[in-house]
Amino acid sequence: MSAKQIISVAVITYNQENTIAQTLDSILMQKGDFKLQIVVGEDCSKDNTYIICKQYADKYPDSIILLPNTHNLGIMANFARVMNACTGDFVGICAGDDYWCDEHKLQKQLDFFNSHADCGVVSTSGYALLVKQNQLVPNAVAPCHPITDGNIKPFYFSSTYKGGVYAMPLSLLIRKEALQYVDFDEFVRSNLPVEDYPMQAILSQHTRWGHIDDLTVVYRVYAGSASFVSLDNPKYLEYHKGLMRTRRYLNEKFPNDICFTEEWIKDYLFYKEFLLYLHKKDYKQARALLQAAPEEIRAMPHFKQAKKVCRTYISFIFFHYYKEYKYKTDIQSRT
Repeated sequence: MSAKQIISVAVITYNQENTIAQTLDSILMQKGDFKLQIVVGEDCSKDNTYIICKQYADKYPDSIILLPNTHNLGIMANFARVMNACTGDFVGICAGDDYWCDEHKLQKQLDFFNSHADCGVVSTSGYALLVKQNQLVPNAVAPCHPITDGNIKPFYFSSTYKGGVYAMPLSLLIRKEALQYVDFDEFVRSNLPVEDYPMQAILSQHTRWGHIDDLTVVYRVYAGSASFVSLDNPKYLEYHKGLMRTRRYLNEKFPNDICFTEEWIKDYLFYKEFLLYLHKKDYKQARALLQAAPEEIRAMPHFKQAKKVCRTYISFIFFHYYKEYKYKTDIQSRT
C-alpha cells in the first residue's frame, strides 16, 4: 500500500485571538485520504494568539508545527517562512481570520488533481462574511467567474488587468512542484507589500488552474483587512507604491509579457496621490501635483482627468463629493 499524500496548510496569524481557534479547527476537521501538516507562523502577537496556537500545537503534535516567534517579521516575511516550511505534496493556505466550512474541501481538491494531471492549482468557490452585519454572502469571493480553459495568465498579463487576485488564497490547493517557480524570499528582498498577487501571477506562467464550484471557504471582509488600504489609512500611498513595485518586479521577471509600461505605472501613482488630496479637499496640493507631473504622463488618461477636475475650485469640490459618495459606499460594502 502506497504512503498517503501529505497536504501542508500554511497559516499566518497576528493579533487574531478571536478567530485563530476557528481557523485551526476548520483545518483539523478535514476528512480524506491524506496526511495533514499545518504550519503556523504566529508573528509575535500582542494579544493571546500565541497562547492559543501553542495550546493547539501541544494538543495536535502530529499535525501542527508552530514556528518560533522571536520577533515580529511582518506579513511578507512571515508568509515566506511558513511557505518554505511546508513540505507536503500539496500546499493550502488559510489566514488566521478566515476559515473553511466544508470538511471535504481538501479531498475534493485532491480528487480534482488526480483526474487533471495538467493542473498545478485548483480553487473553490466560497462565502464572504460581512463582519459588521454578521452576514454570509455566497459566491462572493474570487474567482467569481472561473476561467474554464485553465489558462489564467491573461488575467495578470494583459492591459485589461484591473487589480486584485484571480482567486482568494484560502480557496487554493497548489501542487508543491509548481511552487518551485516562486521565490518567497525574493518577495521579501524586493519589499513587495502583498504575497498573493505575485505568487498567483508567477504560477499563471507555469501551470493550468482548475476550479470546483462548491462553497468551501469563508473570507472575513472588513475595512481593516490587509487586502484593503483605504484613503484614511496613513499607509495608503505606500501601499500603492508597493503594488507598483510588484508590477515592476513582474515586468522584470517576464519581459516578454509586459502589459503596463513605466509611463502607466507613473500615471497610476500620480492618480492615487491625486485622489488622496481630493479626499482631503486639498486643492492647493492637487494643483501642485499637476504642475510637478513628469512630461511622460501628461498625455495619460488619469492626468487629463485630474487636470479637468482642477480647472476650478468648484469643479474640484464637486468631484470630491462625487468620489466621497462612491468611496463611502465601497467602505460600507466591506464592513
